[in-house]
Amino acid sequence: MKVYAYLLVLSLALAAWACQPSEQKTEDVTEEKTEEVTEEKSAYPADSVAADSSMSFHGFRIDGEGVISSEEALAMLEEKGELAGIKVAGNVDQVCQMRGCWMDMSLVEGKQVHVRFKDYGFFVPTDASGKIAIVEGRLYADTVSVEDIRHKAEDGGMDPEEAAKKYTEPQAQLAFEATGVIIKDQEGK
Repeated sequence: MKVYAYLLVLSLALAAWACQPSEQKTEDVTEEKTEEVTEEKSAYPADSVAADSSMSFHGFRIDGEGVISSEEALAMLEEKGELAGIKVAGNVDQVCQMRGCWMDMSLVEGKQVHVRFKDYGFFVPTDASGKIAIVEGRLYADTVSVEDIRHKAEDGGMDPEEAAKKYTEPQAQLAFEATGVIIKDQEGK
């Protein structure tokens, strides 16, 4: 009888132990979940406005810390060919008037950068022209097709026939894929 009781207790203990999740299983599941999340499109938070209404936030919420100068960004780009995870600031020259799905920003020395928003996951206000933008993401050199140049011109309000006559060759440009944007008024306004 004692042997049966002992075997019963041992069996229950083994069954309880076997039902416990192992650390290895937990780590494997965590890694699989992380991989699944990174393959999906980023889920951007809703646009928001600062409490004092001085700026608006689009895409991932960023701050003004760590912004590098346009000169430094261009020098680094020349050296490396592409820069990821940087923040730069500039004047917003033009915004897509259809949805705010792109904008052009002035940098130094007459350089302009065409900014698009990662995965088209967020947009900026169509009235952002003339304001300051801080963008975080990836800066790179790009060649724009004639079709894309014409499309951008039409988004900016140009007549399609005029765009077809004016733009006949691909163009090199600076491009920026943003994951977060701050739009704020010019200083003193």
